[in-house]
Amino acid sequence: MREYHIEPEKLELTLKDAVTKAKLNREGITANYIPELANADPEKTSIAVKLNNGKIYTAGDAVDHHFTLQSVAKTVVLAGLLEEEGMAKVISWTGMEPTGRAFASVSQLELHGPVPANPFVNTGAIALCSRIPGNNEEDKINWLKHWVQKLHGRALCINQQVFESEYNTGNRNRAIAYLLKSNDVIHGDVEEILRIYFTLCSFEATVMDAANLPMLLANGGRDVEGEQILGKYSCEYITAVMATCGLYDASGSHLVKTGMPAKSGVSGFIISAALGVAGIATYSPRLDSKGTSVRGEIMLTYLSREMDWHFAIPQVIFGRPKII
Repeated sequence: MREYHIEPEKLELTLKDAVTKAKLNREGITANYIPELANADPEKTSIAVKLNNGKIYTAGDAVDHHFTLQSVAKTVVLAGLLEEEGMAKVISWTGMEPTGRAFASVSQLELHGPVPANPFVNTGAIALCSRIPGNNEEDKINWLKHWVQKLHGRALCINQQVFESEYNTGNRNRAIAYLLKSNDVIHGDVEEILRIYFTLCSFEATVMDAANLPMLLANGGRDVEGEQILGKYSCEYITAVMATCGLYDASGSHLVKTGMPAKSGVSGFIISAALGVAGIATYSPRLDSKGTSVRGEIMLTYLSREMDWHFAIPQVIFGRPKII
């Protein structure tokens, strides 16, 4: 297998050009149904790439800006439960099929339930939050903190203002949780489960912090020192479901354009895995009608095409060469 050279100058220039191209687009609005997210500066735009060898490259005007993980954090609870409980149990709690519907759809449960279709729609993530081990709410939040730190390489803080904003206004998610309980999918106190779910969404990071998780997925679960942080089968499951469900009813078009499995969040944050090469995190809070960052998608598409990181190109199909 030949060695695979990534020219630092080319990658740096590509990232700068991706940000410049993205900032020309002024479509989309911030998540105005969550007061704290509605106040985000819509012009902040940044990207970070963490290669599997640990080198990090960034571009944009918000590299040090903190944002909440929102639905991207659904990968955390999924990873932790896969590692601790096993795939068979997780699949019994939530399926793995795309819905073709919005991320907060209630009708999917009525039409195809009672088990949620996949772990990345709100119904699936709330169901998984009800399965977090612990004797009380504090134990369960500590479990989240442990897995957030393990997957991001450092501890992340919880944005209390965002948590309170979501908890106080999250009536659609409240309706989902009570419907799940009425269908005997979740057990226990609904409000406690919702507090855990909204806490999960309220961890905050920079793009440099956030690029570590997709790097693990792109590298078969190994960190830059070669330690196995996530099991092989957990990585396969998470990456595959990201590819089919990570951007909800826009997952197919994203995969065609970029060839990189991804997970989006309504703060304007996206993580994406260039398989065998790198983890990528983008941030820009202008969202399209499906809740995905408009500029984030532009940056990821440009990066994929310029660096040949689409999964369907021959060097990916026949095995990625070593990065040096």
